Amino acid sequence: MPQIDQISTIYASQLLWLLLVFAIIFVVIGNWMMPKIEGTIHARNDKIQGDLDAAEKARDESASTQAAYTAEMDTAHRGAHDAVQAAKDAAARDTEAKLKAAGEAVAERVAHAEVALADARGRALAEIENVAADAVRDIVERLSGAKVAEGEALSAVRASLAA
Repeated sequence: MPQIDQISTIYASQLLWLLLVFAIIFVVIGNWMMPKIEGTIHARNDKIQGDLDAAEKARDESASTQAAYTAEMDTAHRGAHDAVQAAKDAAARDTEAKLKAAGEAVAERVAHAEVALADARGRALAEIENVAADAVRDIVERLSGAKVAEGEALSAVRASLAA
Protein backbone atom coordinates (compact mmCIF):
# COMPACT_ATOMS: atom_id res chain seq x y z
CA MET A 1 0.00 0.00 0.00
CA PRO A 2 1.49 3.25 -1.03
CA GLN A 3 -0.15 5.21 1.80
CA ILE A 4 1.50 3.06 4.40
CA ASP A 5 4.84 3.31 2.66
CA GLN A 6 4.67 7.16 2.85
CA ILE A 7 4.02 7.17 6.58
CA SER A 8 7.59 6.59 7.51
CA THR A 9 8.89 9.40 5.25
CA ILE A 10 6.12 11.81 6.30
CA TYR A 11 6.52 11.12 9.98
CA ALA A 12 10.27 11.40 9.79
CA SER A 13 9.98 14.78 8.13
CA GLN A 14 7.34 15.94 10.63
CA LEU A 15 9.40 14.66 13.52
CA LEU A 16 12.39 16.59 12.22
CA TRP A 17 10.36 19.79 11.98
CA LEU A 18 8.83 19.15 15.38
CA LEU A 19 12.25 18.74 16.93
CA LEU A 20 13.52 21.81 15.12
CA VAL A 21 10.61 23.96 16.34
CA PHE A 22 10.99 22.68 19.89
CA ALA A 23 14.72 23.39 19.75
CA ILE A 24 14.07 26.93 18.52
CA ILE A 25 11.44 27.47 21.20
CA PHE A 26 13.79 26.05 23.83
CA VAL A 27 16.65 28.27 22.72
CA VAL A 28 14.46 31.38 22.50
CA ILE A 29 12.87 30.78 25.89
CA GLY A 30 16.11 29.64 27.55
CA ASN A 31 18.31 32.46 26.22
CA TRP A 32 16.01 35.46 25.97
CA MET A 33 12.95 34.97 28.12
CA MET A 34 14.28 33.05 31.12
CA PRO A 35 16.95 35.60 32.04
CA LYS A 36 14.31 38.35 31.94
CA ILE A 37 11.90 36.28 34.05
CA GLU A 38 14.68 35.40 36.48
CA GLY A 39 15.76 39.03 36.63
CA THR A 40 12.20 40.09 37.35
CA ILE A 41 11.91 37.41 40.05
CA HIS A 42 15.23 38.47 41.63
CA ALA A 43 14.25 42.13 41.45
CA ARG A 44 10.90 41.31 43.02
CA ASN A 45 12.55 39.22 45.73
CA ASP A 46 15.09 42.00 46.37
CA LYS A 47 12.30 44.55 46.59
CA ILE A 48 10.31 42.36 48.97
CA GLN A 49 13.40 41.79 51.12
CA GLY A 50 14.18 45.51 51.06
CA ASP A 51 10.61 46.28 52.06
CA LEU A 52 10.78 43.70 54.85
CA ASP A 53 14.08 45.17 56.06
CA ALA A 54 12.61 48.68 55.95
CA ALA A 55 9.53 47.49 57.80
CA GLU A 56 11.65 45.81 60.46
CA LYS A 57 13.80 48.91 60.80
CA ALA A 58 10.66 51.04 61.09
CA ARG A 59 9.29 48.61 63.70
CA ASP A 60 12.53 48.86 65.68
CA GLU A 61 12.45 52.66 65.45
CA SER A 62 8.81 52.60 66.48
CA ALA A 63 9.62 50.38 69.47
CA SER A 64 12.47 52.65 70.53
CA THR A 65 10.25 55.72 70.07
CA GLN A 66 7.51 54.02 72.11
CA ALA A 67 10.02 53.18 74.84
CA ALA A 68 11.30 56.77 74.87
CA TYR A 69 7.73 58.07 74.95
CA THR A 70 6.85 55.73 77.81
CA ALA A 71 9.96 56.74 79.75
CA GLU A 72 9.22 60.42 79.16
CA MET A 73 5.59 59.96 80.22
CA ASP A 74 6.72 58.11 83.35
CA THR A 75 9.10 60.96 84.13
CA ALA A 76 6.35 63.49 83.52
CA HIS A 77 3.94 61.53 85.71
CA ARG A 78 6.51 61.33 88.50
CA GLY A 79 7.19 65.05 88.14
CA ALA A 80 3.49 65.84 88.22
CA HIS A 81 2.99 63.55 91.21
CA ASP A 82 5.89 65.21 93.01
CA ALA A 83 4.53 68.67 92.18
CA VAL A 84 1.06 67.72 93.41
CA GLN A 85 2.52 66.20 96.56
CA ALA A 86 4.63 69.32 97.16
CA ALA A 87 1.55 71.49 96.65
CA LYS A 88 -0.44 69.31 99.06
CA ASP A 89 2.36 69.49 101.63
CA ALA A 90 2.62 73.26 101.23
CA ALA A 91 -1.15 73.62 101.54
CA ALA A 92 -1.16 71.40 104.62
CA ARG A 93 1.66 73.43 106.19
CA ASP A 94 -0.10 76.69 105.29
CA THR A 95 -3.40 75.43 106.67
CA GLU A 96 -1.70 74.19 109.82
CA ALA A 97 0.00 77.57 110.30
CA LYS A 98 -3.28 79.39 109.72
CA LEU A 99 -5.07 77.09 112.16
CA LYS A 100 -2.34 77.62 114.72
CA ALA A 101 -2.52 81.40 114.27
CA ALA A 102 -6.30 81.29 114.47
CA GLY A 103 -6.12 79.12 117.58
CA GLU A 104 -3.69 81.54 119.17
CA ALA A 105 -5.92 84.48 118.24
CA VAL A 106 -8.96 82.70 119.67
CA ALA A 107 -7.05 81.82 122.85
CA GLU A 108 -5.94 85.44 123.18
CA ARG A 109 -9.52 86.66 122.65
CA VAL A 110 -10.77 84.11 125.19
CA ALA A 111 -8.16 85.28 127.69
CA HIS A 112 -9.16 88.90 127.12
CA ALA A 113 -12.83 87.94 127.43
CA GLU A 114 -12.15 86.06 130.67
CA VAL A 115 -10.29 89.09 132.08
CA ALA A 116 -13.12 91.37 130.99
CA LEU A 117 -15.66 88.95 132.49
CA ALA A 118 -13.74 88.85 135.76
CA ASP A 119 -13.61 92.66 135.79
CA ALA A 120 -17.34 92.86 135.02
CA ARG A 121 -18.06 90.29 137.73
CA GLY A 122 -15.99 92.31 140.21
CA ARG A 123 -17.77 95.53 139.26
CA ALA A 124 -21.16 93.80 139.43
CA LEU A 125 -20.38 92.41 142.87
CA ALA A 126 -19.27 95.83 144.01
CA GLU A 127 -22.44 97.39 142.67
CA ILE A 128 -24.53 94.63 144.22
CA GLU A 129 -22.88 95.33 147.56
CA ASN A 130 -23.56 99.08 147.14
CA VAL A 131 -27.15 98.47 146.02
CA ALA A 132 -27.69 96.02 148.86
CA ALA A 133 -26.16 98.48 151.36
CA ASP A 134 -28.45 101.23 150.04
CA ALA A 135 -31.42 98.86 150.27
CA VAL A 136 -30.44 97.88 153.82
CA ARG A 137 -30.14 101.52 154.86
CA ASP A 138 -33.54 102.32 153.33
CA ILE A 139 -35.22 99.29 154.93
CA VAL A 140 -33.74 100.02 158.37
CA GLU A 141 -34.69 103.67 158.07
CA ARG A 142 -38.25 102.86 157.02
CA LEU A 143 -38.78 100.17 159.60
CA SER A 144 -37.04 101.65 162.60
CA GLY A 145 -36.49 105.25 161.63
CA ALA A 146 -32.82 104.92 162.57
CA LYS A 147 -30.18 106.20 160.19
CA VAL A 148 -27.38 103.77 159.33
CA ALA A 149 -24.05 105.02 158.10
CA GLU A 150 -23.06 103.96 154.59
CA GLY A 151 -19.90 102.18 155.73
CA GLU A 152 -21.74 100.33 158.43
CA ALA A 153 -24.38 99.08 156.01
CA LEU A 154 -21.70 98.08 153.50
CA SER A 155 -19.76 96.07 156.08
CA ALA A 156 -22.95 94.33 157.19
CA VAL A 157 -23.77 93.39 153.59
CA ARG A 158 -20.21 92.09 152.98
CA ALA A 159 -20.40 90.03 156.13
CA SER A 160 -23.72 88.48 155.12
CA LEU A 161 -22.46 87.76 151.54
CA ALA A 162 -19.31 86.16 152.89
CA ALA A 163 -21.25 83.84 155.13
